[in-house]
Amino acid sequence: MRVDEFLSVSACRTPDAVALIEPGRQTITYGDLDRLANRFANALRSVGLRRADRVMLALPTGIEMAAAYLGTMKAGGVAVPLSHNSPPDRIAEVVADCTPAVCIVDRTVAASSAGRGWMLQGRVWAPATLHKALDAAVDRAPAAAHGDDDLAAIVYTSGSTGSPRGVMLTHRNIAANTRSIVSYLDLTARDRVMSVLPLYYVYGLSLLHTHLAVGGSVVIDRRFQYPNVVLDAMQQYEVTGFAGVPSTFSLLLHRTKLPQMTFPHLRYVTQAGGALSPARVLEWLERGPAAPLYVMYGATEASARLTYLPPGDLRRKLGSIGRAIPGVEIDVVTDGESLASAGEVGEIVARGENIAAGYWGAPEETRARFGPLGFRTGDLGYRDEEGFLFLVGRRHDMFKIGGHRVSAKEIEDALCEHPDVHDAAVIGVPHDILGESTIAFVTSRGRDAVDPELLLRFCRTRVPAHKVPGRVVVLNDLPRLEGIGKPDKQALKRSLDAWTAV
Repeated sequence: MRVDEFLSVSACRTPDAVALIEPGRQTITYGDLDRLANRFANALRSVGLRRADRVMLALPTGIEMAAAYLGTMKAGGVAVPLSHNSPPDRIAEVVADCTPAVCIVDRTVAASSAGRGWMLQGRVWAPATLHKALDAAVDRAPAAAHGDDDLAAIVYTSGSTGSPRGVMLTHRNIAANTRSIVSYLDLTARDRVMSVLPLYYVYGLSLLHTHLAVGGSVVIDRRFQYPNVVLDAMQQYEVTGFAGVPSTFSLLLHRTKLPQMTFPHLRYVTQAGGALSPARVLEWLERGPAAPLYVMYGATEASARLTYLPPGDLRRKLGSIGRAIPGVEIDVVTDGESLASAGEVGEIVARGENIAAGYWGAPEETRARFGPLGFRTGDLGYRDEEGFLFLVGRRHDMFKIGGHRVSAKEIEDALCEHPDVHDAAVIGVPHDILGESTIAFVTSRGRDAVDPELLLRFCRTRVPAHKVPGRVVVLNDLPRLEGIGKPDKQALKRSLDAWTAV
């Protein structure tokens, strides 16, 4: 099944069922969403969009963005979702990389392009021209123009280690991953998920894909800067599912009224987008809603998901990312490319129909990361005797300190055990004697700042001496990758002189 058929099939089956909700703005049924997507498709066809042409979508996350994404696929094009709040140089970089035939953008992006002298390529539809094109388009479904193995989307990674890369996802990739997620979460048309994640992020897209596939509903709420408002909306719309990244859970636990609230319709909670520390998992189980928590692991290159930990194993296998989802095979491979034994650390490698076709315009990197063994994730981990996977850290987040290999994740997990720490990020810095040392950046749960010296003493009770940070810097907040919530360690490194002068 093609991705756009998730919508058209559900619209045929239950045209009056609610598909998407934007609290305080609008609600749209499957029938109306399908017709709006058809208008996007026919408008694109009318300006000569051909099969496999790229369409850049830099719109606010919401119903219009979802319809444009699905309409692009109905027209046979390749959707390139992007944040409308991205810095101009990033948008310009993506435009130069994927050479879109059409750019559908909001006023901010259009004005930025005109004011800074860089050009959006192809035909540009800003709000006025976009709505004029839609008004002139019919809402009948266009003839199918592509197959399952055609590209559906190019999703750009966060660029946490450099320039963003365009991950090429086919309709088959996304459909395979969607089937797997639907299976292990047991999703049905009765499900309604609260999504605070953007539609240019593969985790947010997976919520759209899975719920459209089963005829469920997605509540798209962009107000997470006011998290209590989102919690109220969860009650109002009787959501059955909630999805978040690690920073989402820290914020809900420490800075909202969540512990005092009940959610009688909530059936499950999912977490991905980075490792949630064991301390936060336990805190969520104690203070969060009673719904089962699914800890998950994945990558943009996997169309979203690679593993999940069944909620029944959460306490028994604390810190684990679980086992491979249906349809995926996972190996742990040593540097010599041999299969690692139980407890032996190696790189996590994945195979399955959900694995991307590679990186757009980057054949060498594609060959390096997508080889005979499968997709090399860049994550280090190990399997225990029962086959459960545990992450150690990213390859680029490992440090060599006085001959010892040290993971940023292990230090961050230890810091998050302190009762006053809200979040933590650790980076490596050069050291004249040890080769490398580390600096830990932390934020406090409350108004009172954490004492760096007391935190260092606490660390010494949790990790060996060579893993204790060389310094702790307390910030009001960590810089984060836009819309995703992961700490932006590149920003911390770029601003290192300013932070260390605090």
